[in-house]
Amino acid sequence: MNKIFSTIIFAILPFIAIKAEPDPNFYIYLCFGQSNMEGNAKAEEIDNFVTSRFKMLATCDFSSPARKLGQWYVAKSPIVNPAGGLGPSDYFGRTLVAALPKNVKVGVIAVAMGGSPIEMFDKDLYEQMLTDHPDDWWAYLAKTHYGGNPYQRLIDMARKAQEMGVIKGILLHQGCSNNGNSKWPSMVKKIYNDMLNDLGLDAADVPLFVGETLREDQGGACWLHNTVVAKMPTTVPTSHVISSEGCPGNGTDPWHFSAMGYRMMGYRYAYEALRLMGRPLIADAEFTLQPNLKRLFTVDKLTLNIDTVLTLKKGRSKSINVVATFLDGHEETVTDSIHITAPDFITVSKNVIRVNAEGDGDVVVSYTDFSRKTTQVTIHLNTGDGTAISNVQAPLQHPLIYNICGQQTNTMSRGLNIVNGMKIYIP
Repeated sequence: MNKIFSTIIFAILPFIAIKAEPDPNFYIYLCFGQSNMEGNAKAEEIDNFVTSRFKMLATCDFSSPARKLGQWYVAKSPIVNPAGGLGPSDYFGRTLVAALPKNVKVGVIAVAMGGSPIEMFDKDLYEQMLTDHPDDWWAYLAKTHYGGNPYQRLIDMARKAQEMGVIKGILLHQGCSNNGNSKWPSMVKKIYNDMLNDLGLDAADVPLFVGETLREDQGGACWLHNTVVAKMPTTVPTSHVISSEGCPGNGTDPWHFSAMGYRMMGYRYAYEALRLMGRPLIADAEFTLQPNLKRLFTVDKLTLNIDTVLTLKKGRSKSINVVATFLDGHEETVTDSIHITAPDFITVSKNVIRVNAEGDGDVVVSYTDFSRKTTQVTIHLNTGDGTAISNVQAPLQHPLIYNICGQQTNTMSRGLNIVNGMKIYIP
């Protein structure tokens, strides 16, 4: 009898579903917010290539391209919903897979609605919000794509994803509908904690990445909210602010980034995630950057805020700020990532050089970009005698007349003056 029973067990064993353990090398990130997270730019030719290691879990049904709720797909724009476009999650994932070992996959699970207030992601407030605003566009999107409960849709999909991989972080971009609201950080904190509790996650393992809104100098109307976003690390210690400095707007409205702006925001989210992993901000040696990524990440030239031939007196210092121009034409301030080498008579502290003794030598400023290319600019520095510290400055309070080699002038100014070939320095 036992022999017969054993035979039956072995016969049916191949048909018994064995639940696989989640893949620890499948890194999953949750994304939520309003229209900038949804993506508001049209994808361009540069955005066509996506590696198969970057996945998206559809949080609703799509008709074009055809996607079904709860299924995994290669993460090609639009990622969030059919109403969206290119957004920060696109280049967040692309950058991560380029930087991480080839055995690592990255997946995003995104729920966002254009114009949505943060309260729509509070599981205790969303019903009242829908009751009070039944005809708003974000209410329509919530009901059409997410069954009227965006928070629960995100949680349901996250639980499904946990069967396949490990949730590594949460991305948020929202604020225009709560512009400047001082209570916003505490509202985000509640939602973040609810997510952690509902998914059985530990905050120490799942950081929150919070993006700034479009800045005023880029045409943004909700720039005030960035003062609120800045308070997030105080409210949620495991949160990290993603700067929008220099990220261009679309030029047609005061709320949304351009396609380039979304690319920049996306790789900045990724850079912060990589920093927390302790990984360098460069592409993995075994990853081949396709043309779209290569142009985005490769520096064409570096521009410094100081002259490349510089005279600086002993005891003086200068800060060096660097702007990188990339092959695709966009610019990025990279001062925080530069490396400076200098001769012995100069000390370097972060991006500041200080002259400690007389000398003459080269200061080399270098930056290694994500494509692994290093670009350098050399500054030839000498201590001189102090006569060439500056060009002509503001006129003296009381113009004086000097007689130099028989020539009179009443245009002497503080700074370096040249008369008859002689250098006269007026301190």
